[in-house]
Amino acid sequence: MKLRERLRDLKKISWDSRPAHERRILAAGAVVLAPIAFYFLLWQPAHDGLARLEKNLPLMRLQAAQMQHQAAEVDALRQRAQPAVLTPTAMKTVLENSADAVQLRGTIESLEPMEPNGVRIAFASVPYAKWLEWMRGLQRDQHIRVDTLSVVALQTEGMVKINATLVNGANK
Repeated sequence: MKLRERLRDLKKISWDSRPAHERRILAAGAVVLAPIAFYFLLWQPAHDGLARLEKNLPLMRLQAAQMQHQAAEVDALRQRAQPAVLTPTAMKTVLENSADAVQLRGTIESLEPMEPNGVRIAFASVPYAKWLEWMRGLQRDQHIRVDTLSVVALQTEGMVKINATLVNGANK
């Protein structure tokens, strides 16, 4: 059976079989309930949603602007020249020069090149905050990052003993 035929049969069974008085009462009930259902099922949720959207729109616009700014920043970072992978000897020289620039050169206990692109570095006593800032600069500017790290707190507040292996480049 087709859908039309089914609906026609259903109408005959449920509507046409009812007395005229009952059909008038059901029709009047439908006329009264239809606007109420329209209001509670369509109008009120749409009206509440509109108010919620008007309230959230400034925040959404701010988030969209932040995302556009971040996307532009990502594009700029992608187009920035990537530093070449340094040899261990060149990396040792970069670390020595950088440590000189931030007054950490005198605290380096040992600095040994390691193949293929790493350096083992040790500090007997170094201010942790200063070392951390130095490492952030190395990572940002030279793509030198910490591969392994051992930090031991010393008796003097803020001072630590550090043994680390530093590597260069995008290879992990």
